[in-house]
Amino acid sequence: MELKIAVIGCSGFGNVHLEALRELGYPFYVFSRSKEKAEECARKYNALGFFTSYKDVIKSDVDIVDLIVSHDSHYPMTVAALEAGKHVMLEKPIARTEEEAIGMIRIAKELGLKFMVLENFYFDSTVWAAKKEMERLGKISLLVVRSTHFNSPGGWRAIKEKMGGGAFIDGGVHFVDTILNLGGDYEEVKAHCNKYFSGLEGEDTTLALFKFRSGASGVMIYSWSAKYPPRVPAFEIYGENGSIIEDPSGRINRKPFGNLIVNVNGEAKVVEVEKRNPIVEELRGFVEAVSQNKEVPMPPEIALRDLKAVLTVYKECGEI
Repeated sequence: MELKIAVIGCSGFGNVHLEALRELGYPFYVFSRSKEKAEECARKYNALGFFTSYKDVIKSDVDIVDLIVSHDSHYPMTVAALEAGKHVMLEKPIARTEEEAIGMIRIAKELGLKFMVLENFYFDSTVWAAKKEMERLGKISLLVVRSTHFNSPGGWRAIKEKMGGGAFIDGGVHFVDTILNLGGDYEEVKAHCNKYFSGLEGEDTTLALFKFRSGASGVMIYSWSAKYPPRVPAFEIYGENGSIIEDPSGRINRKPFGNLIVNVNGEAKVVEVEKRNPIVEELRGFVEAVSQNKEVPMPPEIALRDLKAVLTVYKECGEI
């Protein structure tokens, strides 16, 4: 049986999902509260049809709801879909609060439905190639993860209540996922947050220090107030035998990270990674989990882990 998907979001990152679903050849419907926009979106992506009411979406015979909506809508729209018997994939972050996140996970399990947060950085092949190469470094001393650029979004992203914070819970959560996948469990966090040029109600610049249980130190820098930054590695890993550096020159469209430069005991080499679109991979993985009734490729508890780290940073900053 071919599964039907309803994509809730025809603008912004919703277009990225629609492009990926079209590439995969999955049948889908689109949604917009504006009939004109919904019709235009359906034509553009050759959709099965369109909806202009979310109530109609969850009353329909679609199997999967793909939510690309404001953070404050994550919990109510996910719960409504689950209670209507739909499987749900949800753009990151999982929620604004730990309580919202735990509630969605619990309801999905109680109803026996698939629920996954779409964190495309988790599906980036570079991260897992680096994780494998880390074994060659011996004891890890330092991880550096960074993303600095300028962004001044309007609409709901500028509103702290709707976002659940500022830049860090929105774009920063991607890099939180990366540093935790590489560094593992942490036991202490120190952080500083500030607001500069983005126009957000929430913070737009965050510096965080992680003390990992392994003994390694982690440094994370994330900012939407860095104008004209140089192109630098998104992450660096240092250990007793050498280093692993993400090579930004090898990045391709839709893939956050490039190849790796691995230097062990003074011998450097370039590790070529699989050039896969992580958005295609996460969508494919979820649909296969539903169709084959198997576990989702990224358990929602991973997204909860990432959110907890974001909220811990916010507490250290005095943001919450």
